[in-house]
Amino acid sequence: MCQLLTATLSDDLSLGRLPDAVLASSGQFAAFRRRQFLTGRALLADAMYTHYGYRLLPAMTLSPSGKPAFADIALPHFSLSHSADRVVLALCEAGEIGCDVEVIRPRPSWPILAQALFSAEENRWLGEHENPLEGFWTLWSLREAWLKQQGGSVWEMASVAIHPQPLLYLAPAAGRGQLWSAIWQGHAVALALPDTILPPAGIISAEHWTCYRSISPP
Repeated sequence: MCQLLTATLSDDLSLGRLPDAVLASSGQFAAFRRRQFLTGRALLADAMYTHYGYRLLPAMTLSPSGKPAFADIALPHFSLSHSADRVVLALCEAGEIGCDVEVIRPRPSWPILAQALFSAEENRWLGEHENPLEGFWTLWSLREAWLKQQGGSVWEMASVAIHPQPLLYLAPAAGRGQLWSAIWQGHAVALALPDTILPPAGIISAEHWTCYRSISPP
């Protein structure tokens, strides 16, 4: 089972299901980042109440790399992402999950980043893309989703290679898995899911998702 939920910073989400410790921890952030953090946690708390009956957001732990997870391993895996005023939450009962959302926006340095982080094949694909900026954020978000699933960091982006034409990807120790990408309301959205699990078709309909299958290193 996999779910995808979304909110904006202007949505009237209640903070009443957040433990005092979560509210207190938000004080470490600057104002805008604090709103993103609290919106994401409130969205997660609402999902845990609606689908699992928890009146208060369950306790969480952080991995050594900083990836959050529920302390109770029987609870679903989740991944939160935010870009500007949009927050996206993915929940999955079948295994680890990664989610990324990116506003498709101008970034003056994107061609330099693409040359540094993407393969020659990916850069050729970008050069032929009818909307190179959209293509850039698609490739970027796919990497981010995989890194979030694995508990990695943005510094490891170059370790992932996307093959846009045969719809495959190569990553260290990827095993069996799949990446999914969609363009939705001016955003690039990507999910890293366990093998055989399909992305939810509620917010983003099934025909808008593109699947990339993992391949083993040579």
